[in-house]
Amino acid sequence: MKIRKINPAGQREPPAERPIKRRATKIHYGMSEIVITIVLVILALVIIIPLVVPLLFSFKTQLEFAYHPWALPKAIRWTNFIEAWKAVRIDQGLLNTLVVCFGSIICTIPPAILAGYVFARYKSRVTEILFYAILIGYFVPVQMVLVPLYRMEVSLKMNDTLYGLFLPMAAFGIPFWTLIFRSFFKSIPREMAESASIDGAGHWRTFFSIMLPLARPATVLAIIQVFMGAWNDYLLSLILLSDQNKFTMQLRVASFLNSYGTDRMPRYAAAVIISALPTLILYLIGHRWIIKGMLSGAIKE
Repeated sequence: MKIRKINPAGQREPPAERPIKRRATKIHYGMSEIVITIVLVILALVIIIPLVVPLLFSFKTQLEFAYHPWALPKAIRWTNFIEAWKAVRIDQGLLNTLVVCFGSIICTIPPAILAGYVFARYKSRVTEILFYAILIGYFVPVQMVLVPLYRMEVSLKMNDTLYGLFLPMAAFGIPFWTLIFRSFFKSIPREMAESASIDGAGHWRTFFSIMLPLARPATVLAIIQVFMGAWNDYLLSLILLSDQNKFTMQLRVASFLNSYGTDRMPRYAAAVIISALPTLILYLIGHRWIIKGMLSGAIKE
């Protein structure tokens, strides 16, 4: 017989609660989850290996690369990076590439934002025709217009110039980003613009004070993507530039490989790491903005 204790107030204490035993839940993975995990691991290796292999080569001497190319380097040597910087003239290539990148951003983002806003907020037969006329440029491959583009730049004396490089990049990028910004502005409730007009705000003030700050995620996404696209460009630079003083990073690294082949592979690997490092850093810094821009409606229709 169990005896309950009585407290000084004359009330019986409630019986002690028994501890509840929780069973460990086992997670069962089905065949589909296993297959998806294997596919994701393979895709991750496909992305990581091209980054690791040049880093592995860049710390080796030429003899180590010749006899043991896939072995780990015996010591970490930074001399290949210094020699690659001097041989490839990375400082000049870096300056040219930055000019092209910022020129592409300035000539692509503002027109795309304004056009996307107009096509999203002011619907008429004229704006619809103009939108689809601009959208046609998105479906035109760059390779199809290289010959007429080169002839036009030669006739206008724009070849072998940096602005002659980033202006075509902007022309090819404006249709896509106009579509993106149009989709983003369409996802914003119209009541916000209507309330601003009731308060006396005009079209420009509504755009710059309300709509443009709301489009910050899409704008940052566009800036990062345009910068990375201009930095990694090789085809247009190869066709439109022939003066070595105007070569971008990608052309300088490629010309170094064409000149020496695999005889200077550690230096070439170091140059590849240097040329890829800015975009990697930019992505690591701005990957949250990229995801935020995509999830906030920047790619929704």
